[in-house]
Amino acid sequence: MLSQSEIDALLGAVGSGEIEEKLEAPPEAVDPGTPASTPATPRRVKTYDFRRPDKFSKDQLRTLQAIHENVGRLVAGRLTAVLRTNVSMQLADAEQMVFDEYLGQLDLPTQLAVLKADALGGPFLFNLDLGLAYAFIDRQLGGPGIVPSERREPTAIEAELIERGIRDLLPSFAEAWAHLQPLVVEISELALGPSLLRVAAPSEVVAVITFEVRIAGQTMPLTVCYPHTTLEPLVQRLSATAWYAQPDRGRGTGEQRADLEGHLQAVSVPVAAVLGTVEVAVETLAALQPGDVIRLNDRADRPVAMSFADHVRAWALPGRVGDRLALQLVSPLRAMEE
Repeated sequence: MLSQSEIDALLGAVGSGEIEEKLEAPPEAVDPGTPASTPATPRRVKTYDFRRPDKFSKDQLRTLQAIHENVGRLVAGRLTAVLRTNVSMQLADAEQMVFDEYLGQLDLPTQLAVLKADALGGPFLFNLDLGLAYAFIDRQLGGPGIVPSERREPTAIEAELIERGIRDLLPSFAEAWAHLQPLVVEISELALGPSLLRVAAPSEVVAVITFEVRIAGQTMPLTVCYPHTTLEPLVQRLSATAWYAQPDRGRGTGEQRADLEGHLQAVSVPVAAVLGTVEVAVETLAALQPGDVIRLNDRADRPVAMSFADHVRAWALPGRVGDRLALQLVSPLRAMEE
């Protein structure tokens, strides 16, 4: 850069004629015999919005989308088992925006959970729509899973059930991220609005994952919001190459089989034996007295059905081993009709 004295000296030299001032001739003054100069190559201009900067590449967003497709599948499976009804969860969108813009899209009150994991650079936000939360509670308590017409804050009992339900979903995040980075996800804070939550600065860029959850014929949103600073330790690994790489290829199939068998051995499976069944009227049941005999539909000398996780898989003969009741298998462990 030139100082003010150097600028004054330069202007003075031009005024005195010591330095020739070069001016471009207008187009009509150019000599026709003069060869045309080569036109300058136009520079490519890329539009950039400083209010919404792009910090996640398309490849990184696609990787986040692939991870959360697994999250949706795992969460839907858990909810289907817990609620005993079909729950579908489809990933609708994966986009980046400013955190303040994301908060402005929320329908308040809503159930927000600040989640944390040691391997990440900070917290991230889980938004469970209250209508969806009430549908889960209604279904857990024996109802059809209907969303209430009014939007209200949950009671103390409902808040406890919602928190318990969110905690049950956290292993799905850890399992979906395990292919890229092992995570231990925990709840840091719970709130019904974002005003007091410490997640990210209003102007920070965030990646927002939106799901559509369908239960009992109703579709409601569920979103996960990752600030850029939270994913910064992993941002270089959020690529298709890292995602589709198989880190366990070097391990032998025998070791994988041993790991799988070790996990299966720890799974608890309920086993039940049904000695017999009978249908009686309520008035008959109410009139029963000590010493009355209820005649079952099955014979005492016939094998009884053994159920594993509510599915009949074998037949067995009842008996005793020492002072305990026991069952002796008389058929293979396969699906059978009672």
